[in-house]
Amino acid sequence: MQRELAEFKKNFEERLAAAKKEKIKIVLKEQYSDAFDILADCENANLIPGIIGPPGTGKTLLLRAYAEKTGRDLYWVTGDEGVRPSHLTGAFNPSIVLNKGFGLEAFEPGPLLKSMVNGGVFGLNEGNRLSEYVQNSLLDPFEERSISVQRLGRIKAEEGFFPVLTMNPEEMSGAHRLSEALRDRIRVWIRLGYPRKQTELEIIKMNSPEYNISDATLEKIYGLVSATRLSTDIEIPASIRAGISIARLSAEMTKRKKEKNVTHATLSEASTYVLVGALRFRPGIDTEPAVNALVRRSLGS
Repeated sequence: MQRELAEFKKNFEERLAAAKKEKIKIVLKEQYSDAFDILADCENANLIPGIIGPPGTGKTLLLRAYAEKTGRDLYWVTGDEGVRPSHLTGAFNPSIVLNKGFGLEAFEPGPLLKSMVNGGVFGLNEGNRLSEYVQNSLLDPFEERSISVQRLGRIKAEEGFFPVLTMNPEEMSGAHRLSEALRDRIRVWIRLGYPRKQTELEIIKMNSPEYNISDATLEKIYGLVSATRLSTDIEIPASIRAGISIARLSAEMTKRKKEKNVTHATLSEASTYVLVGALRFRPGIDTEPAVNALVRRSLGS
């Protein structure tokens, strides 16, 4: 048991070091470059921004890149109905409290408190999915840059603390509206959409560097992904991640089959595997037949 624990600790520390060395892969062009600049302007002006865009348009990735380029850590929480204020701030460990009482040693800080103490970028991902009760617990940290921690006192955020809200469009299924109080604290709104064709193709290439994917194949992938965004039968279309997944899977399948280039059959097969899980159709539409029909129309029989 001790040997396994030591080996795990060694490997864990190696993976921590690897994560710190890893560079963010992002194409800072057009809307992404503009959004990056506005984030910097907001921080300098002491304004809290919100980034709005459909899933997979790079909202969280943009925040990671911003934190990296400004020399800070990114702390984040993804909102849903199960998140409570303690998930953001932190909580006391009962077993340590029994032995040592309600001191700082027994407190396990959450990502919001860590970012306030360490001066990091705090990303509230899909913040409009939080209950209004949890949203309103963010008013002091966002407005006053301070927070009261039960039994420990009130702390003032370090100067580098920079909160940013990211959210999907409100009309999407499962998203709630922001409370009026929290909305009032978000002073700037940055909208991200699907990028232009050439930018999206560049993003796919950047995320598939080990594969020699032809321009013709990339064009077909983009055509298919783009078609999902135009269909009135699809509530949630293919994201940039879906395009990356199709490119990588089709290239890997081609390698396994020992084929020289990605064939029509392989691309169709890979696309179907990816899109069955990536798309959400309107109620009443059977997913698999709909995906098969979409692939046939976009890629040809």
